[in-house]
Amino acid sequence: MKDLIKRVLDPRSRLNNVPSFADSVAEGEAPGGAISGVRPGDVFRNTPLMMGILIVLGLLALVLYGPVWAPQNPYIAGQHILPHMDWETNEFIRPPLDPSPEYPLGTDQWGADILSMLMHGARNTLVACAFITMVRVLLGLILGAVAGWNEGQPIDRFIMGVIGTIASLPLLISTIILIYALDIRRGLIVFIIALSIIGWTEIAQYIRSEFLVLRKMPYIEGAHATGLTGLQTAVRHVLPNVLPQLLVITFLEMGAVLMLLGELGFVGVYIGGGSRIDLSEPLGPSNIITLADMPEWGAMIADGFRWLRSKPFIVFPPAIAFFISVLGFNSLGEGLRRLIEKRMVSTSFLLRKRMLVVIGGLTAAVIFIMNNTGAAPWFAKVAQAFSGGEVYGHVVTLTEMNGRGQGQPGSIQAAEYIASQFEAYGLEPGWRLSSYIYPTPTQLVRPVTQPELTLLDANGNPVQSFRHELDFGYMIEGHGGSGDVTAPVTLVGFQPGRNYQWQDYVGLDLRGKIVLLVRDNAPPDFPTEALIRGAVGVLWVTGDGRDDITSQIQLANPDAEYVTAPTLPVFRIRPSTAAAILQSDNTTLTDLFATGLTQTNEAGWFTRDLDATVHMSLELSEPEDVEIPNVLGYIPGSDLELGNEMVVLFTRYDGLGIDPDGTVYPGANHDASGVAMLLELARLWDEQGLDTRRTTMFVAWGGAQLNDDSARAWLEDAFNFRHVRTQGTRSNVGPSILIQLDYIGAGGDTLLIHPDSSPRLVDLVEEASQEMELNVVRRADTPEFSSDIITRRLPLWISLKWADSDVPPDKDTLATIDPEKLQTFGQMLALTLTRLARETSY
Repeated sequence: MKDLIKRVLDPRSRLNNVPSFADSVAEGEAPGGAISGVRPGDVFRNTPLMMGILIVLGLLALVLYGPVWAPQNPYIAGQHILPHMDWETNEFIRPPLDPSPEYPLGTDQWGADILSMLMHGARNTLVACAFITMVRVLLGLILGAVAGWNEGQPIDRFIMGVIGTIASLPLLISTIILIYALDIRRGLIVFIIALSIIGWTEIAQYIRSEFLVLRKMPYIEGAHATGLTGLQTAVRHVLPNVLPQLLVITFLEMGAVLMLLGELGFVGVYIGGGSRIDLSEPLGPSNIITLADMPEWGAMIADGFRWLRSKPFIVFPPAIAFFISVLGFNSLGEGLRRLIEKRMVSTSFLLRKRMLVVIGGLTAAVIFIMNNTGAAPWFAKVAQAFSGGEVYGHVVTLTEMNGRGQGQPGSIQAAEYIASQFEAYGLEPGWRLSSYIYPTPTQLVRPVTQPELTLLDANGNPVQSFRHELDFGYMIEGHGGSGDVTAPVTLVGFQPGRNYQWQDYVGLDLRGKIVLLVRDNAPPDFPTEALIRGAVGVLWVTGDGRDDITSQIQLANPDAEYVTAPTLPVFRIRPSTAAAILQSDNTTLTDLFATGLTQTNEAGWFTRDLDATVHMSLELSEPEDVEIPNVLGYIPGSDLELGNEMVVLFTRYDGLGIDPDGTVYPGANHDASGVAMLLELARLWDEQGLDTRRTTMFVAWGGAQLNDDSARAWLEDAFNFRHVRTQGTRSNVGPSILIQLDYIGAGGDTLLIHPDSSPRLVDLVEEASQEMELNVVRRADTPEFSSDIITRRLPLWISLKWADSDVPPDKDTLATIDPEKLQTFGQMLALTLTRLARETSY
């Protein structure tokens, strides 16, 4: 019994009793072992063999189905519970938690469920052990065979010299040195290399001794006489006689590797090496801890052995798992040794062609296991569960809310809908609030009648009518206001690069004129000077972007007091609108400026009276005090340290709404698609039970048409004060990462990244896009980002949209939405956000 226990528990004695070919010859048995037939009784009466088979089959089931059976998925839902007061039980909750119905084996010091970690860790640990063993056995077989087949030659002396050198080094210390030299953070591949370089020597020595005996057998000389080469002889006549012993060695080696992995874990060396987190208080002593990035038995021992006396349930489960696994593999190896010793089992079937099918099946199984090992496959599964159909459904609902115009009933309805969805998906009310609605007060001025801009002929008849919000929009900055005027148009141009004062406009007579100006050429405050000089209207030529001509409805300076209300209509127009106005002169802005800049006066400006006559009409309401509802919901960060970092997913939910003539601008792509994406991500994480280690804020902001919607002020205030509730405690939490979405439901086949986005986030998005086979472009000359990012003060930010997605507001309907783009973009974003929320570093 003592001998049996020693053989089962000590894998380093595994080669002492493995039957050799020399023993078989001495006992008069046939080379390679006669096929005497294994009887069922030989198996059932072989206690180590039966015990080993049962344990190894159990471990195999755990590798295949452990993640399915586990109560939680530590990759996406492992809790890192912060100390807090449970007011229902009036108890202070602080992990590690003792075993309970909720946590059958308890939790570790971070609050992670030990049973789930153990079942998920089985796949990582045992797969790593299998690969290390496979490499060790192959190296030992090849090098040992080469040395034994070439006895006394330089290659034999070289291999034996290497074996002697490696054998002279302490196993554990040399393994640790190799692992850190190869960079432990590179994961499994480093452990395979390091443990394989160190561990093949005993196998090679055994194989060499076998080959030394076998190469001198008479039948080997007969094989040479038939014309077989040395390699053919070794494969056909020597290798089959070594395979039985090699099979025994393989299982014993599995136990030895597991023992070494356990020893490494005890000294804090495990796959991936974990992430270092600084928990030091300001001006306090250093307190840097290492947190495992993936569930693995060695990592569990490394994190738990310090609790051996006070909380032994933390370290016992992985230790027992190692013990049972080592016991199982060593028992199976010992049982096979006994069976081979008694029956001389033939393994010649391993060299038959039909084994290629078996090898193919095993290879497929290994690929499956490897592809489902680690955090990445689970993050991908979360992304694959994203539903573009759900997003489309939200877009349908939002487009039915009459454009969701600021201060209009549709906007209020949309905000209430978003808040109800946030609540249904388990998000907590937003920043420093008890409600999901965060109102921002402002003053709005709306058109009472439909704004008009019409080009007239010489007789005053309409030639072309331009469309509000499509060809032009009004401005109320400065002295812009109501008015109904018909007047000829005069172009005023300026030399670039000069600063103009009021004295420079002496002699400028604009009485009875509508002034045509070009953005980035005329001084921004020139409409006020035009009013003083007698102008009755102003036309600003801006750009072709959607935001370039959006009408201003927000009173820029609510405290300003006017003796009379402003009566100067100021319109922003597209270049195409300006081109239509200039058709009567058969000229273009480019030609006018080319001529005019050569004729400027000393003050640096020139005028050109045009043949065009224009009618401008704008009737505005009195300023109205309103509150724009913004909808905020967040998921508290559960990690002790990473919870202080906040990921902000930002989009706007409202739009142009309804014009006085009843025209509705649905705003399907801009911005219903962005809001729908937020809602689906919240639903997805709630359905998948994703536990966010970083705090994640979902923001649907109002005021898309306003000059100042307070979004920047809110974000920068949050960044400065970093104060958010986190799981019942008060913690310095603030925005660290901003992802801004817009125009994500339609457009071209290329996803655009704002050219100034943070490189680290760009790399993360590009990596996720590559996995989803999504074409991504980031370049400095991207013209589609006409509007700036909300704020650039956050450490990391990125803005995303589809190329060619900007369409006229009246065309931005549900028909433009592409469900396939919603699905593709959503999966990419879900994968990116899941990594941001869960991974320690990215």
